[in-house]
Amino acid sequence: MARRGENLKQLPRCGAKPKPRSLRTYPCKQAAMVNGRCYFHGGTSKIKHGNYSKASEVKRTEQRNIINQFRESTLALDNLVKGI
Repeated sequence: MARRGENLKQLPRCGAKPKPRSLRTYPCKQAAMVNGRCYFHGGTSKIKHGNYSKASEVKRTEQRNIINQFRESTLALDNLVKGI
């Protein structure tokens, strides 16, 4: 009969490397998920998120357009006031 943790020892490991200035000098020893990383390190993801997602790019483009329109309108107003 196998001991309780025997099957856990046979699982593949995460292996994520620490940052260069870290006190820890060995790779992560957590059991890996299907994607090859542990639940903490996550591994690669096919879903883009944060600054690189399509939604955030569209949002930044819209904000940039609004800012440019505001600048153009204030410049036009300044020219109109100076012309009087």
